[in-house]
Amino acid sequence: MVLDIEVMAAPFYLEEKVLAQVIIQDITQRKMAEKLLTDREKLVSIGQIATGIAHEVKNPLTAVKGFLQLLKESKSHPYLDMMESELEKALATLQNLLQVSKPDLHEESLVPIDLCQELESLLFLFQERLYNVKLEMDLRNSERKIIGKRNLFLKAFFNLIKNAIEAIQETGKIKIEHYYQNEWIHIKVSDTGVGIPEDKVKMLGTPFFSTKSEGTGLGLTQVFTTIHKHGGNISIHSTIGKGTTFHIQLPVR
Repeated sequence: MVLDIEVMAAPFYLEEKVLAQVIIQDITQRKMAEKLLTDREKLVSIGQIATGIAHEVKNPLTAVKGFLQLLKESKSHPYLDMMESELEKALATLQNLLQVSKPDLHEESLVPIDLCQELESLLFLFQERLYNVKLEMDLRNSERKIIGKRNLFLKAFFNLIKNAIEAIQETGKIKIEHYYQNEWIHIKVSDTGVGIPEDKVKMLGTPFFSTKSEGTGLGLTQVFTTIHKHGGNISIHSTIGKGTTFHIQLPVR
């Protein structure tokens, strides 16, 4: 275990001797709080920029789509269908960007959420993709619930489990943990996949940054945004060739 410490030294006089008084203080929690605050401020800034760009780009693309549909009514051509399909993809990406940068766009009420039950339900969606993956569940303290927007959490944990499965190239293991400790609910999603380089871990959660060749990064952006908006924390530990663990902490209210 690595700890951050602060060392302070001051002269100490005892009779005719000059001694040194050394104070060693554990500042690990303070450093973590500073990092989380920086990460949240960064996400807010990115969200504001992303929202502005998405709106500016979405408006002309919507106009192009409208004129394209008028053109299709007067003249048929296979390229027009392809153009419309690509425009739909672009608009869908922009809509996803708007949703993850401003999750309050979802008019969803706050409700008590049993995360153990929701995690078990989500896994049924991945049954066909778990044949070569060993799944381990360690769900404790299920009586502890959080208050939040249920659909946003379902989408966030869906994205985490999906990423864990995709990180495993052939066979491997995924472990999902849930437990209560020190007034927080802890959820860990671990995989034995390819791992993520240390210099890229700090970039995770940034829109359009992805370690996958065809990824947009918006899935993890949604995860980070949802957790932070609910007063939670998220940390990532990854080792190349051994796997990755996402550790989420959520307050119990």
